[in-house]
Formats: sequence, C-alpha cells, structure tokens
Amino acid sequence: MKVAGERPDGLAHAQPAAPTRQLILDIARREISECGIAGVSIRSIARQAGVDPRLVRHYYGSKEQLLRQAVQVEDDPVELAEQLGRGSRRRIGRAVATALLAHWDNPRTATPYRARLSASLASEEVAALMRDEFVRAFFGTLAKGVSPDRPELRAALAASQVVGLALCRYLVDGTELSSRSRDELARVMGRTIQHYLTADLA
Repeated sequence: MKVAGERPDGLAHAQPAAPTRQLILDIARREISECGIAGVSIRSIARQAGVDPRLVRHYYGSKEQLLRQAVQVEDDPVELAEQLGRGSRRRIGRAVATALLAHWDNPRTATPYRARLSASLASEEVAALMRDEFVRAFFGTLAKGVSPDRPELRAALAASQVVGLALCRYLVDGTELSSRSRDELARVMGRTIQHYLTADLA
C-alpha cells in the first residue's frame, strides 16, 4: 500500500518525511546507547521506525555514516567552557559538574551524549572525537583559563573523573551512581574537578 508522500520507488519525499528522518536518527542514538555500536543494524532501526531499510540508506547512506551522524552533538564545547570560565574560579568545579550533568539528564540532549559515550568504547573514530571535543576543546579551554600550571594534564585528569562517572551513571545498570540526585553528584564530583583544575597537584 502506498502511503502519502511516497515516490513511485517507495521512498518518501524528503520534505514531508523530515520527522521520519529525525525518528531514524533518534532510534539509532538510543540503540547505540543501549546496545553499543556492534548491536546496531540498519534493519533493526528501520523496523523500529516502521520504514523500509532502503529509506534509512537513502537518508544516511551506510551504517557507518548513520552512526557518525548519531554521535554528533549540537553544543559548542569551547563556547560552553568559556561561558563557565567567566564565573567564579573558586566554584568552577561545581559549575562544570552541574552543567555536564544537566546536559546528560536533559531529554533533549541526553541521547546523543550517551550514544557518543557508548560508541567511544568500541570506535577509535568516536574516541578521537571525544578527545578532541571533550578533553581538549572543553576541559582544555577551561584549564587554560583557570589552572595555574600544566593545563593539558589538568584537563585530562578532570575529564577522566567526568567520563568515569558518566559510564557508571548512564551505561552500567544498577550502580550506586544511577540512583543519586544530580545535586549530590555535582557537589561531590565538583570538588574533585575543582582540585584537578586549580589545586596544587604536588
């Protein structure tokens, strides 16, 4: 049966099907978050979206191209770091922890962030993206603005704290961190980030 907006070849017109294209991307992000890259397939994504697998390929090409799109996030890491850096240096750790947890918990932004985190465990390409945008661009910018010395080391240490918490809170079921409130985690994690960014590392 032909549906409204379909072309004779069975593929929907791009303009009327824009919500379908976004749905496919949202499902891909959720699948990566829950199953990892190895557990994702175009057929599974198409089935959940209620479309032909050819439509997925029509929009995104190969599985690799779809996954590459799925782990993109909208926020500019340098802009966010500069915004946080304009606040109190003595409270930068708490501010960073609060901002990151808010992004990961926000329904609008949580899925792509969690998909990127999950994909980085199995894909060197995504892991490199994490290093460039999260460790170097975000924490690197922060460290250059507030750290007294060794900004690259401090950025890496702070990022390791955040990534470890994110893995346990969002990708590993049943951990103690999964049930803790955002405010409690921001307070505790903020102290460690503050130390890595501004304290004497000796």
